[in-house]
Amino acid sequence: MGVPDCEPGIRLAGFEFRPVAATRFPPGTRRKIEARLSKLHGMEGLRFTLERLVEGFEAVLREAPPLLRSAKAEAFVADEVLAGSGLAATLAGIPFIHVANALPVGQYDCVPPGVFGWSHWPGVFGRLRNRFGYAVLRFLLRRFRNAVLDAYHKAGVAIDAADPNSAFSTLARIAQIPAVFDFPNPQLPPWFHHAGPFHDRGARAEADFPWNRLTGEPLIYASMGTVQNGSEQVFRTIAKACAGLGCQVAMSLGEHVAPGGIGALAGNVVAVNYAPQLELLQRATLCITHAGMNTALESLSAGIPMVAIPVTNDQPGVAARIRYTETGLVVPYKKLTAGRLRRAVTRVLEDAQYRSNALKLQTAIRQADGLNRAADLIEAALGMPKPSAAS
Repeated sequence: MGVPDCEPGIRLAGFEFRPVAATRFPPGTRRKIEARLSKLHGMEGLRFTLERLVEGFEAVLREAPPLLRSAKAEAFVADEVLAGSGLAATLAGIPFIHVANALPVGQYDCVPPGVFGWSHWPGVFGRLRNRFGYAVLRFLLRRFRNAVLDAYHKAGVAIDAADPNSAFSTLARIAQIPAVFDFPNPQLPPWFHHAGPFHDRGARAEADFPWNRLTGEPLIYASMGTVQNGSEQVFRTIAKACAGLGCQVAMSLGEHVAPGGIGALAGNVVAVNYAPQLELLQRATLCITHAGMNTALESLSAGIPMVAIPVTNDQPGVAARIRYTETGLVVPYKKLTAGRLRRAVTRVLEDAQYRSNALKLQTAIRQADGLNRAADLIEAALGMPKPSAAS
């Protein structure tokens, strides 16, 4: 179930599809939203995202319960950022489980809010700083939170208004971030699980790439993701920073920047709109990334260190975990210059410790087997019998 723009990807993964909020979000809406968000950064980008979440919450809450009933759904698995999903499932009379594709959004004193990109500080001062950060975040989220609480009240469903985590599933919360890449958090409930990446090659659209243009030089893969990729200047800065390092850059521009319209790029760069990311990471020595969760985990799954340029939303928090695990360095978006980025890239390339740490996380990720573990956790939480060896 999703907005109409989700249909191609969902069908590619082999699922049936039921559209929701088609009137509010007709086909093409996602591209317009992403085109706008691709030009924003920092708190401006976060506020824009929160406004879209409120709109989505209201539409989904109105349409999801009857859709679940008509589909004869027996359980609901939803991304935890869709706050109304738990209430929708409750109104439909079925259990629900939350998954976190991005950085988990729960609020706990032990870890800082991901939107600020703060480092992990254990102890009293760290907790006080984090509490202040969450107070600021709750102020920014007040319209969203009030809409959620009002919906629960009107539906006659109990919720703890004082607990910012009260709308999450208590059956299972499953995050694709592995524990080895996350900050330690003893406050997490027992039904929270760090599963590991949910990567599935079979659910990806094919992307052409001019492999014949690769020269055999050490390869740097650069991508600002599928949303935060609207700044031509960022890509020019990346190219300039890597020029003269004896490396080749494979650059994924996304759909909001045309290779022909970006102008001449410094150095040895192969720029395309869509790149086969997993395949390129297998050949790369370094990944320059916006610190989106998927790209970060795919880099670590390939044992590749990173230089992160976080833009907005949860990316600063993912970048903080790259810094914490010493699997790369972070260059803040507002401080991005070719010189600063070049120094970070050079340091990560020359210091073998970053690659060593990335390889350690690669081993842990392989052992976690996140996709299968997530499926097992969902089935166990729903009381489904385990398949017999004969089946």
